[in-house]
Amino acid sequence: MNENRPTSDADTPAHATLAAFNVVFISLIGASTLMLSLGVLAPMMMASAGMPPAAYGLLAGASGLGSVWLYTANSAFTLPLGPVRALIAGVAIGVIGAALIATGFYALMIVGALLVGFAYATTAPAGSQILAENTPPRVRNRLFSFRQAGVPLGGAIAGIAGSAIAAQYGWRVALAAIVVFLLAASIPLLLAPRRFNGPAERARFRPTALFALSNLRQPFATIATIPGLRLVALGSIGFATVQGTLNAFFVTYLANGLGYDLKLAGFLYALNQLTSVAGRVIFGLVADWVRSTRLVLCWLAVMSSASAIAIASIGADWSTPALVIVAMVSGLSVATWNGLWIAEVAALSPGRVSEATAGATFFLFGTYVVVPPLAGLVITAFGYRAAFAMAAVCVIIGGAALAIGWRGKMRGG
Repeated sequence: MNENRPTSDADTPAHATLAAFNVVFISLIGASTLMLSLGVLAPMMMASAGMPPAAYGLLAGASGLGSVWLYTANSAFTLPLGPVRALIAGVAIGVIGAALIATGFYALMIVGALLVGFAYATTAPAGSQILAENTPPRVRNRLFSFRQAGVPLGGAIAGIAGSAIAAQYGWRVALAAIVVFLLAASIPLLLAPRRFNGPAERARFRPTALFALSNLRQPFATIATIPGLRLVALGSIGFATVQGTLNAFFVTYLANGLGYDLKLAGFLYALNQLTSVAGRVIFGLVADWVRSTRLVLCWLAVMSSASAIAIASIGADWSTPALVIVAMVSGLSVATWNGLWIAEVAALSPGRVSEATAGATFFLFGTYVVVPPLAGLVITAFGYRAAFAMAAVCVIIGGAALAIGWRGKMRGG
């Protein structure tokens, strides 16, 4: 059984690494565009459903719950299907979820968001397995970070194209256009080499296994048996709090809370995401240069907290250049940690990358379940600024957990 086998510089040809990267990167852009378009279209979606803007928090939480579902059931989904087929199945599930959201009925929209979250989550364990099996260790940090740049690229596409199409033709047409883009971005999966799907002999896929209650034990068992993984999982909770709050409410905060035009709000969100693409590339290179992924993550925690405070400080009369600066600065920190975090998980778990990624990401997306509804309650009671201030505190706590683990490693623990 060669699942998640460790690679070396010598046994990984460059063309295999490039092919693996292209497969997981392009498909991730499509999946993330659909996932992140929900936050961009949220003001119009909630108005169409007859719900207040803060009600989107429940939809965002449902998408996070869908992702948690995948991570608990990863052994029943990704392992029997293989990573490539799991990604293809995820695309189909995402299309069904988008169709339910397009109905405009709030209850069905929640179910649709759950399916979209499940679909998006397939990209983490499956993509990590494909990339880890075909990437030499000397470039792993940068390639994992570069791969995760597909997420903010998808967010930028959702912010620019999604908001523009929605403003001109309505949010349903925008959502349909994004689904078409998802299908186009999934074509490389159909052309991927057969060996990317892992060994031919594997357990038979049983749909009922996705609903087994025993799946809930797997993430806890995984992080308990891999040294160092618990602190890394804890650190991700802080990062997920600030990123989840931004993705769910940044556009709504600017458009509904402060009265800015939806196109401007969508542009600023897209700019935030595009800047994070550069940030992921830069910090991936820095992590390889300083040879300490954990140290870079600790600094990103501090920067993310400062960014959340800056967002909370935005006023209704700020000039466009000032808004652009905040959007770009926050983009360099709030959404640049993911690839490095996944690389750190992979480094801690040679031979168990898919399992470890799913286990650790369970807690990450568990945060995405809780944070948007909680932020919605905070917004209703205290306003948008209080929600972003809460996120600033949480990411500092997460950074402290990573720092404890990093110091332990430096001591040889």
